[in-house]
Amino acid sequence: MKGMICVVFAALLMAGILGPGFVSAASCDLEFFNALDLPNTFFTSATPLTTPVAHCELIGQINPRTGVDGKAYAIGFRLSLPDSWNGRFYFLGGGGTDGALGDLTVTNVVVSKGYAVVSTDAGHDNTIDNDPAAAGTAAFGADPQARIDYGYNAVDKVTQTAKILIGVYYNRVIEYSYFVGCSNGGRQGMVISRRFPTYFDGIVAGSPGFNLPKAAVAEAWNEQALAPLATETSTNGQPYLPNTFSDPDLQLAAVAINAACDGLDSLIDGIVDNYAACTDEVVYPKLEALICPGEKNVTCLSAAQVEALKKIFAGAKNSSGEALYTTWQWDPGIYTPGPPFAGGLGFRTWNLGYVFAPGVNNALNLTLGGGSLPMIFVTPPVVTPLTGLEAFIFAFDFDIQAPKIFDASGIYNESSMDFMTPPAPATDLSAFRNQGGKMILTHGNSDGVFSSHDTINWYEEMNTDMGGTAQDFARLFLVPGMAHCGGGPATSVFDAFTALVNWVEDGTAPESLLATANAFAPWPSRTRPLCPYPSVTRYLGTGSIEDATNFTCVDIIPATVQIAPATLSLSRSKKFTARVKLPKGYNGKDWEVIAAVCEGASAVKTVKGGSTFTVSFEPKDLINITAGDSVVFTVTVIAERSGQKVAFEGSDTVKVKE
Repeated sequence: MKGMICVVFAALLMAGILGPGFVSAASCDLEFFNALDLPNTFFTSATPLTTPVAHCELIGQINPRTGVDGKAYAIGFRLSLPDSWNGRFYFLGGGGTDGALGDLTVTNVVVSKGYAVVSTDAGHDNTIDNDPAAAGTAAFGADPQARIDYGYNAVDKVTQTAKILIGVYYNRVIEYSYFVGCSNGGRQGMVISRRFPTYFDGIVAGSPGFNLPKAAVAEAWNEQALAPLATETSTNGQPYLPNTFSDPDLQLAAVAINAACDGLDSLIDGIVDNYAACTDEVVYPKLEALICPGEKNVTCLSAAQVEALKKIFAGAKNSSGEALYTTWQWDPGIYTPGPPFAGGLGFRTWNLGYVFAPGVNNALNLTLGGGSLPMIFVTPPVVTPLTGLEAFIFAFDFDIQAPKIFDASGIYNESSMDFMTPPAPATDLSAFRNQGGKMILTHGNSDGVFSSHDTINWYEEMNTDMGGTAQDFARLFLVPGMAHCGGGPATSVFDAFTALVNWVEDGTAPESLLATANAFAPWPSRTRPLCPYPSVTRYLGTGSIEDATNFTCVDIIPATVQIAPATLSLSRSKKFTARVKLPKGYNGKDWEVIAAVCEGASAVKTVKGGSTFTVSFEPKDLINITAGDSVVFTVTVIAERSGQKVAFEGSDTVKVKE
């Protein structure tokens, strides 16, 4: 990978693009860059800037042309070259349907650290290719090459061009190359790891929509699941969704999910860390308990609302019951605190929208997704005006139209599943691994558009295909409560990029990521470690539950737990005991117990047996436990052996009195 630029320099010399007497002048003007005469590459501006640091901002285009729809297309890019360069290249991934030159705020932050930074519009320009008669900014989907540029070709061409320009400008070989993106940018990162495995030393793929066409089908599914709840029509004559769930309704659902799942990680703290156990079986009864016995009011949900949630979280299906996309993770982040959009792109933002203007549907599934599905992902594209996007989504046929994401037709010789997703087999990262590449993936369990289950499934399959070596080069960090690319009731602020750099350059693999709650979370000062999947976070039983130092990452070993007595009193000092039976093949005496915790209470005594741990607790030490006839207590025994840290964990049901 590091030798690639040397090959490029040799090619330039042989082609006469760089003469034998070439000396890098690092001149930030058009004459300097135009003199390179790079094939099919044109520069529109080269501007010396002083903010945030002294750097050269270069704007250019690759392969300008006229599309089959008569519109002007080109692969646009912006390359920021700091005067004080650290020898590293940073590709900032895109988002949504792209069409703009990336986030300048992020670019400036990274440039200020000495990185040469490039971004691309992915082959179309929203200012000139926008057509209200053809889904607005998704209109480029009518052009076959623009589709392919958006899917993967723009990233390919811009990476190659940027590397040449950086090498020429500094007269120096790039030491390390990184790609960082979230959402569509996360998808780009995953595609790169398969399609262009030698381009980057490290990749951060956040909230990756690597199965984006399938996710777009799921967007239509979700809107149709909500449509029967609508009591009004939109300005386009379709079901009006923003008020089908009020914020108090979503809060009720969040409370129910918390009641079902929060304590399953042995600590009630508003974060569902035992997400694998937060299943339909435990959530459905809590949701059903919310159904209004009579008229709908603010204290309950209608039966139709509960059924809509069940249908959405079960995932899109055709009439034969075949899955068209994956299931979704139940998580209290279904309610996202904070003002619209600022609190995070969660369930409401994508599925419902906000009550801004009477009759105006603004759910992203109907706007962003509404344009992408007919124009980009269905083949051939269904040219649909902006005013017709809602009707297309609400009438989308999951038997007839959904399979068209796999179709090629006429001039559209690649299906959207071909040009948008990692090439098959998507889980074969051997080339990326073998050249030393490292990847960090992050995903919120309350992502409103891309299910974390999809990323988990991919990661598990990839680990199997890579012979169980995934942790050696790719690590997935799941974030309970986090919405799309951030926000939500979550510790959603973390630095995956620095962790990636340390892994690539120093060989220090990330054992965890330190995460802080965002400003709109219920506990804005809280910190937590995010753990590399399948490890999860567990409380050590002592110290503040707001401080990450009191938590650790463990692998879960399911155990059988029996608590005695079966009835506990919170006001009495009588201890209760948990008998933790280990699964076959485990001997408790082989393990050093680090901590034993039951619903926030630290054990006052732990006795190790051959096949069991017997652990005693004080009721007064329990955290956030309330009285009830059937309360689930989870017991976690954290233990270590030969450097392996695990948690033997299981639950029992007890009666709790005040």
